[in-house]
Amino acid sequence: MAAIRYDEGGGEHPPALRGSVRHALRIANCSGFYGDRFSAAREMVEGGPIDVLTGEYLAELTMLILWKARVKDPDAGYATTFLRQMEDVAGLAIDR
Repeated sequence: MAAIRYDEGGGEHPPALRGSVRHALRIANCSGFYGDRFSAAREMVEGGPIDVLTGEYLAELTMLILWKARVKDPDAGYATTFLRQMEDVAGLAIDR
């Protein structure tokens, strides 16, 4: 699904936004579930102009995986890849 850029000839602003749009906010998502491609965060930060990087770790499959991990170990049960991904791209994101 492609984003429509109203500020670059993509069309007229929707009525609810007319007069209030200053610039586009570019949002990239680096995760759709636990176990998604680890390199996705870096690819998003290096790949193009973005303003916000998100990751979604609440998919049903993810919640099941994290619950099973927590049953085995009470200190587990969270998406460990999130911290590693952020450590990998934090410096790049700050520089941008």
